[in-house]
Amino acid sequence: MKYHVTLLIELKDGILDPQGRAVESILQGLQFKAQNVRVGRVLEMEVEAGSEAEASAVAHNIGKALANPVMEVFVVEAVKELV
Repeated sequence: MKYHVTLLIELKDGILDPQGRAVESILQGLQFKAQNVRVGRVLEMEVEAGSEAEASAVAHNIGKALANPVMEVFVVEAVKELV
């Protein structure tokens, strides 16, 4: 079966995020009251797996391979079976 998976990778708390600060500054310049903006990566993918739990495990392993454990954390946001 195929599953659609959403994986979010973001910087750990306390790690300087210059891209997030730049976006925050732009938003404030546009009169949005945004604070503590953080920029991360969202990966959307399809994976072959025998079950939802297996698809989640595959996504977790992909997160471990792509995220820098010193600076980043990741979370499997969603797993949905494709029809």
